[in-house]
Amino acid sequence: MGKKVNMLVGLSVRNLAVVEDLALNFEPGMTSLTGETGAGKSMLVDALSLVLGDRADSNMIRHGAERAEIEADFNLNNNVSLAKWLKDHELDEEEQCHLRRTISRDGRSKGYINGRMVPLALLREVSERSIDIHGQHAHQSLIRPQTQREILDIVADNKALLDKLKLAYRDWSSSQQALQQLKSQSDEQRAKQELLQYQVGELANFQLSESHIQQLLQEQNQLANAAELISTAEAGLHRIFDEEQAAAYDIINHTLSELEKLQHVEPRFASAVETLNAAIINLDETADELRQYLDHIDLDPERLNSIENELSQLHDIARKHQVEVEKLPELYQELTAELDRLSSSEVHLAELETQLAEKEKVCRTLSEEIHQKRIKTAKPLAKQISASIKQLAIPSGEIDIEVIANPDQKFSEHGMDSVRILVRTNPGQPSGELAKVASGGELARISLAIQVVTAGKRTVPTLIFDEVDVGIGGSVAEVVGQHLRALAATQQVICITHLPQVAAQAHHQLQVSKKHLKDSTHIVVDKLDKQQRIEEIARMLGGVNLTTKTRSHAEEMLDQAQR
Repeated sequence: MGKKVNMLVGLSVRNLAVVEDLALNFEPGMTSLTGETGAGKSMLVDALSLVLGDRADSNMIRHGAERAEIEADFNLNNNVSLAKWLKDHELDEEEQCHLRRTISRDGRSKGYINGRMVPLALLREVSERSIDIHGQHAHQSLIRPQTQREILDIVADNKALLDKLKLAYRDWSSSQQALQQLKSQSDEQRAKQELLQYQVGELANFQLSESHIQQLLQEQNQLANAAELISTAEAGLHRIFDEEQAAAYDIINHTLSELEKLQHVEPRFASAVETLNAAIINLDETADELRQYLDHIDLDPERLNSIENELSQLHDIARKHQVEVEKLPELYQELTAELDRLSSSEVHLAELETQLAEKEKVCRTLSEEIHQKRIKTAKPLAKQISASIKQLAIPSGEIDIEVIANPDQKFSEHGMDSVRILVRTNPGQPSGELAKVASGGELARISLAIQVVTAGKRTVPTLIFDEVDVGIGGSVAEVVGQHLRALAATQQVICITHLPQVAAQAHHQLQVSKKHLKDSTHIVVDKLDKQQRIEEIARMLGGVNLTTKTRSHAEEMLDQAQR
């Protein structure tokens, strides 16, 4: 049987429909569930679907109970993908995955993973990594375009390229979002930049330095007060040297002469003499400065007008920006810095556009490689599946796998292709979508054929087939059973069947039956030993009245299948 995979370990169901309390253990290989029609075999699939996040209805709760509860245990030894997912979501618990789902009469529903409450969406994500259910129901995975694309990619061995594309696409998507955000701001920024350019240009027309403004203010003050300054300077000179009055120079000079005459008599006058000599020198220097000032002072009214005009303009622009004139140099620096920042933002925008184009090129190159591998694989795979479904009672069945690049060349993390598996079940009939052309039974058998063709390549470890053998019998049924058994070499297979040829192929067999009590009905599931399997297969062959011949046929069928 090859390496045995045991993913689904146990299923526990309480108060769901006619199930009061049921606990099942599952083993590696192929397990068949058999029993009379209406015994409740499909109820077990429904229970699994619920614990894996399917929509629930309070009407499913057993009569008289307030709450239904389903639990499932999965072994992670052979499921790296699920183990990593649990770790990434901080839901890991040793090497197990325990799921629990409760459904209350009031309509509330709760999901748990390893004891921690989670949204039902996370249960569905576990489902994608653990179990694939194939049956005659519209919700089965095969009809989803995503599943059809994944099947082709698995056979085309595109995983490495798709992993690269996924990373490249996320990088491209992140850059695109950043670019869009920057562009959304660009109109506002552009208007602001234009305003700043005008403001900076306007200020640049002036000599805006702190020293220049201070000089203007000082010169204005001087020119405005020039007459008073000249008058004061002239008066000072007169006070120092005017001969008609008691000039300072004369007074000090006279005092100095008197003291010098008496210095030989009173030596203590020496200090005073020295001080007065210094005063005479200082008066001379002061007089020289005043003369120079008077010689060079300019009373040019035009200069005053010019200065006052410039200061008036500076005051106007200062009022416009609501700052003091003295703060204009600082404002100019601030506006210039902001303009530089916005200009660099435009440069960044251009750089980001270049980077985005390069990242898009990487994505398109990878998408094209994936596209070519899909094209190359599609026809041979379709041929293989077609050959397989012919063995499964679809004698005129033909499979086509359509790979069409998106007309607008849009790409995603999955590439730029639309992938569809099409089927033709009757000669002369055009190929069409699986859900529209194939019947429920045909769809289930096509699913089986695909599983067989892709055996060992799919990552989902547990496969459940719900009555995929409806409408077939004889040798075809035996082929279906052999296909399911072959799958069990690499995956855990659970099959609900009415056909003895299929049941005989299983490594393990569970019998589902209903037990009717006075006031209630219960589902009972028994694991069958070899002798019990012979009896059950005989019942499936011959009905209620079992004969020695039927039992012999059943034993022979079982022995041949188990070789």
